[in-house]
Amino acid sequence: MITASAALISTGHAFANTNLVQDVITLTSPQFAGRKTNTEGAKLAADFIAERFVALGYSVNEQGFTYQSGFFSEAVGRNIVAIKNSPCEKCKKIIFTAHYDHLGQQGSRLYPGANDNASGVAALLYLADHFAQSPQRYQLVFVATDAEENGLHGSDYLVSTLNTDKIKLNINLDMLVVNPRKPRIYAFLDKQSLAHYKDDIKALSDEQLTFMATSSSARLNRLFDLNVDWRKASDHYSFAKAKIPYIYFGIGHDKHHHQTTDTTEHINFILFEAAMKKIALFIEKLAS
Repeated sequence: MITASAALISTGHAFANTNLVQDVITLTSPQFAGRKTNTEGAKLAADFIAERFVALGYSVNEQGFTYQSGFFSEAVGRNIVAIKNSPCEKCKKIIFTAHYDHLGQQGSRLYPGANDNASGVAALLYLADHFAQSPQRYQLVFVATDAEENGLHGSDYLVSTLNTDKIKLNINLDMLVVNPRKPRIYAFLDKQSLAHYKDDIKALSDEQLTFMATSSSARLNRLFDLNVDWRKASDHYSFAKAKIPYIYFGIGHDKHHHQTTDTTEHINFILFEAAMKKIALFIEKLAS
């Protein structure tokens, strides 16, 4: 019997990174039921992510937290934090984040969240694998956050535990499925980071992918005909509030966002991997 991942790889994605494919498929599978925070599906997803980090040689810690859910109740969330022992333990940290929660299941309607944000978690694991054996100038910390959809609660809790003086940068990964008709990756940066990294990010562009760096919500909104405060759009906002520099990588607008159609069928894994190779190249330069 051919598994779902094998079938996908053999039909148009033969050269895509197997782990990228498999991680997205696993996170969007029916057993995870859309990964809604405080559900069995989210618990299974967190367990899977922790196991993947351990297999890559990382030490894994879990951050349990509670947050207000409605007027009279609390919900429980769970961040997964992966770090590798290194001679750079006293160095400043670069913290990578990607939220693994999504909308879950509403009646018979399942919201798989392939782009939002199984793609970001697969990207997080890809980068953890890429840098697993590479000594760096900074200590790299990889965090799969929970309860982003409900109000950035996981990243807020994470930042509350940090000594901000020891953090170099946050790199947030959210919605990285490249649109083949407009193959672009957008890097939204705080103004403090923009001068340092804008040219390096733009230099990642090639004939296959375009990388654009900006700190202007207005500029992105003109491109997508939206009205979004991109500074507050994902987990990087928790770092922004603490005055920690950040870079948010994503594709911007996706017509399948928060729809039941956000499935693996709409992922071009070849372009997804190409984007991740470029982002890894940027991080190598930044962290070396």
